[in-house]
Amino acid sequence: MPFVIQELNWHKRRKPDAESKPVSVDVDDFKLEKNHFCKIHVTFDDGECATLQGRVTQNPVTGAWSINGINSKGQSVSALYVENPS
Repeated sequence: MPFVIQELNWHKRRKPDAESKPVSVDVDDFKLEKNHFCKIHVTFDDGECATLQGRVTQNPVTGAWSINGINSKGQSVSALYVENPS
C-alpha cells in the first residue's frame, strides 16, 4: 500500500539532535478503520530497520487517512495513506 512519509519536527519540545530519518515504511494488516492497531516496519537513512506499533487515524476535516507509529526506543514515524499514487 502506498504511503507518503511525513516529517516529524519535535524541536519545540526537545533539543534538536542528529536523528536518523525514515526512508521507507511497510505496514502489516493495514485497514481503513479509525484506531486500528498494526505493525509498521521502517527503514531509516542510516540503514537501521525497526518495527513500530502503529495506529490508524483519519483527519475529521479532510478525511485523509494516516498511520502514526512509535517504539520503545522513541523512534517514530507518521505516514499519509495515498490511494492513487502518481
